[in-house]
Amino acid sequence: MKLKLIAAAAALALSGAANAAIDVGTDGAGDFFLTMWDGSSSYTIDLNLQQNTLNTDLANPAGYSFSLNLASDALFNSFIAGANLGSLSWNLTAVETQGADTVTQTYSVLPPTGISNDNGRTMAAGVGAFAGLVNNGMTAQGSANSAVFAANTPGYANNPLGQNPFGPNNGGLLNFNNSGSLANNSFESGLGLVSMAFLATGTANSIYSPLSGALSPVRVYIGPDYTLHIAAVAAVPEPETYAMLLAGLGLMGAIARRRRQQQG
Repeated sequence: MKLKLIAAAAALALSGAANAAIDVGTDGAGDFFLTMWDGSSSYTIDLNLQQNTLNTDLANPAGYSFSLNLASDALFNSFIAGANLGSLSWNLTAVETQGADTVTQTYSVLPPTGISNDNGRTMAAGVGAFAGLVNNGMTAQGSANSAVFAANTPGYANNPLGQNPFGPNNGGLLNFNNSGSLANNSFESGLGLVSMAFLATGTANSIYSPLSGALSPVRVYIGPDYTLHIAAVAAVPEPETYAMLLAGLGLMGAIARRRRQQQG
C-alpha cells in the first residue's frame, strides 16, 4: 500500500532551516509540538507540521504517515539519557488562537462532552503561553526547534498551578488525560488525536472532533527507537494475529480434506 510520507517536513524539523519558534496559530497555521517529561525535566520539539496541512493530507485515500526520529536531535539524547523512563509522559499539541480558538491534542479515552468554551479559551491561552516559554528556551539554548527545561523553571511541562502549567490536563482545565507513555509504542497502542473547538464564550460545551484519515483514525505513538509516528493507515495485524489466522486456515483446510475423503 502506498502511503503519503511527509518526509520533507520531518527533515525540515530537524534542520536549521526550520522555523525557530512554535507557531501558535495567530496566522491560522499553528504548529504541532511534542512534549516529553518526567519529574525532573522536560523536552519539547516543534515538528514544523501545521494543523491545516495535517487536516488536508488526512484526506489522502492512500493513507497518511508522518515520522520523526527524535534520536537525531542532540538535545533529545541529552534529555532521554537522564530521564526516568518508567515515569516518562508525552503528548502532542497544536493551538490556533486566530478567530475561534482550537487546541488539538492526543488522548487515550475521550469523555462524552467537551469542557466549557470559557475554560477552553483559557486553556488555549495557556497552551500558547507555554509555547512562548518554550520558544524563549530555544533562543536561549541556541536551538532551531527544541529545548530542555528543569522542573519548576519556565518552560517545564508539568509545573504546578501558578507556574504556567501544561502537563497531562493543561493545568486541570481539560477533562481527559492528554498524555501517553513509552508503552504507547505501536500503531495499535497509539493515542488518538482530537481537535477541540471553542467557538464562543460562555458555559456551553465545546466541540470535540477526533481526527481520522481515509483508512483509519489517527494514531500517535513513539516507537522503541524513539521515532515519533502520526499515522492513519490500514492496521497491520500483530504476529500473534497472523499465527491465529494461519492456524485457522490450516484447520479449515484439514476439514475440507476430510469432507472430500468422506465423499469419495
